[in-house]
Amino acid sequence: MAELFVGEVHEFDDDQRKILEADGREIVVFQHKGRFYALDNTCLHQGGPVGEGILIGKVEAILDEDKRVLGERFSEDEIHLVCPWHGWEYDIETGRCAGDRRRRLAKYDAVQRGDSIYVLV
Repeated sequence: MAELFVGEVHEFDDDQRKILEADGREIVVFQHKGRFYALDNTCLHQGGPVGEGILIGKVEAILDEDKRVLGERFSEDEIHLVCPWHGWEYDIETGRCAGDRRRRLAKYDAVQRGDSIYVLV
């Protein structure tokens, strides 16, 4: 397993992302709420640059006791990275596609050592 230097922690302020190449694949590295994530940067739908998309909470239905929909809200527990081309969403914790949980982006370990960030590939 190789360890690739990505950058320093301060370089990820303000939703900054970095793209690196490893074994012919693009990997997007980003920080969310103090944790670092690394996922394939190629959308499973049509190859769009997933890393250029926004981070949003999964849309959840609000149900009453009879299971009728009262409305919707954004989850604070499950966060998705949304491909800017066609809106495919991926769970940042697992890489799983929100529309088809059988499919997923490859996920890599992002490790912080001191002020440096590395990805294990």
